[in-house]
Amino acid sequence: MFANFAIDLFITASTFGRLVPIPGYFLKIAPGSDLVTASVAAFQSGRDIWRERYIKDMNSYLLSLPPSRKLLSFSRVIGGVARSLIATFPGTLTICYLYGILFDARLLAAFLIVGLFALGVVGISISISAYASSIEVFATVRSTVQLYFTFFSTVFYDVTVFPSPLQVLVNVNPMTWAIQAFRELNAPSVGLGPAAILVVPSLAFAGLGTLVYLYQTRM
Repeated sequence: MFANFAIDLFITASTFGRLVPIPGYFLKIAPGSDLVTASVAAFQSGRDIWRERYIKDMNSYLLSLPPSRKLLSFSRVIGGVARSLIATFPGTLTICYLYGILFDARLLAAFLIVGLFALGVVGISISISAYASSIEVFATVRSTVQLYFTFFSTVFYDVTVFPSPLQVLVNVNPMTWAIQAFRELNAPSVGLGPAAILVVPSLAFAGLGTLVYLYQTRM
């Protein structure tokens, strides 16, 4: 995943940065590469759960574990967030180095933003896996959501570049809020507005994923 991130950042972003005559465009789109990586890692949680249910038939084993079902469901969500943070750890450090905040308190804010975004995506992934009839259906829905996150957000362009009817989709995209929050780390004073907005959908989707997993693992 770090290899994919490095390709996105140092080839794709660098190329776009030279094509678009906007100062600092390379650094502007850099957080998007990291958050795309976080999204890919987070969606792996739902894929794992689908495989357990339909391929390995592990429900009986999971229900025999000492932890309660609530704790097990909560741990699956938190485990997905941990996986995303680990997968993006070198990428987040790289961007923080480029931003000049590697030894700054804003470094913690960077990981918090990535973690919040991953929290919501894990919840979405688990919810999709619960109702996907096949791994192909899961992959199709996952790809559709990831396309929305990437191309209907401010990864590459400001929201004003999009046609007016599409600006609503961009403004409600959690990826947009995460990217805007990350970009503000490059400024001397950090604004917590986008990060604070991200808390609401992330917790909502994480709660949905937890409830769905609870329902799926019932006796």
